[in-house]
Amino acid sequence: MATRYTHKILCVDDNDNNLFSLEVLLSELECCHIHKTKTGKAALEILINEEIDIILLDVQMPEMDGFELAELIRSNKRTKDIPIIFLTAVFRSDDFIKKGYRSGAVDYLTKPIDDNQFLNKINLYLKLFDKEKMLRELNESLNQRVEEQLAKNRQQDYILMQQARLASMGEMIVQIAHHWRQPINTIGLLIQDLLDAYDFKELTREYIDDNVNRCMEIIEKMSDTIDEFRGYYRKDSGKSVFMLKSAIDKAVSFIKPILSAHHIDIEVNAVDARLTGYPVEFGRAILSLAGNAKDALMDNNTEAPFIRIDAFAENNNIAVVITDNGGGVPPEIAGRIFEPYFTTKDEGKGTGLGLYTSKNLIEKCMGGTLTYTNTADGAAFKITLPAGQEGQDCDPL
Repeated sequence: MATRYTHKILCVDDNDNNLFSLEVLLSELECCHIHKTKTGKAALEILINEEIDIILLDVQMPEMDGFELAELIRSNKRTKDIPIIFLTAVFRSDDFIKKGYRSGAVDYLTKPIDDNQFLNKINLYLKLFDKEKMLRELNESLNQRVEEQLAKNRQQDYILMQQARLASMGEMIVQIAHHWRQPINTIGLLIQDLLDAYDFKELTREYIDDNVNRCMEIIEKMSDTIDEFRGYYRKDSGKSVFMLKSAIDKAVSFIKPILSAHHIDIEVNAVDARLTGYPVEFGRAILSLAGNAKDALMDNNTEAPFIRIDAFAENNNIAVVITDNGGGVPPEIAGRIFEPYFTTKDEGKGTGLGLYTSKNLIEKCMGGTLTYTNTADGAAFKITLPAGQEGQDCDPL
């Protein structure tokens, strides 16, 4: 059976007798393979082809001395961690010893040296090298695992982004339907009026033109509604300066028809502060929080339901608080409401992404915080944004 070597030792010395003596002495070490060479150039070729664990190096050699060879070994990424031990009987002064350490040696041994002491040192350095090698491999493995996990997280973030945008599109369709309900009813009445006018012999060209013009005006406004919603639910092109009150008012204008249909009052009291961030995405966060409040009010059949949005300066921050009287967040789910996919709604009625994406935008992209507290009869979600500061550039959901 072939011997399985656990370590490889490279001996570099221009003296054949020294190489022979080293080989005999090192043969006492278990499972060590000895590579011998007389020049620095040949040593570098061995290092290219072999995985060497330790190098025993003479100082004085032709063409390239031991110090030059050690510096070359240390400058190479593949070989820089291999322990180098100088072994000499001639260059014993402190200056040479210091030069040896400066060139990258871990030890500088001068002859004569006790054989047992020498072998013990070699064994110690081999064990240390094994430990360092194990740590390097572990570190590389950990780095690889971290990279793999980061890649998975990035993929998961991408999936969340797509799902959040699909959910936003679904919300947009619902809101358009509420915005269109009244105009469609009006168009229906105008068409019915034409029939009534015909039956009562009141239909004239002027009467038809008037009704057609009114219908076309309503249809044009309905078309504008689609464009407005489409722009609102399109991803922001980047950061910009925006006015807080305008962003809140625009968000409220989208949800107000739905709230009115369910007899839910909404009140806005906002300072007109200037912010830097993602205005459309910020508005969608307000819309999401107001939508959650609306769902709580409806689920609990709250009497005299209301939503209040207050925006005000607080120390060096801007605070936006969305309050409702919908009963609050149950304690048993309080710790999970900002988790992705967590929802208390029936299947098909909620994605569980609204609070998660809102928190992601406010905290990661705008440098603020999103928290909540229960009030006496409902919940209060608070957005805190640093006044006059910008969050980091990121991809808002």
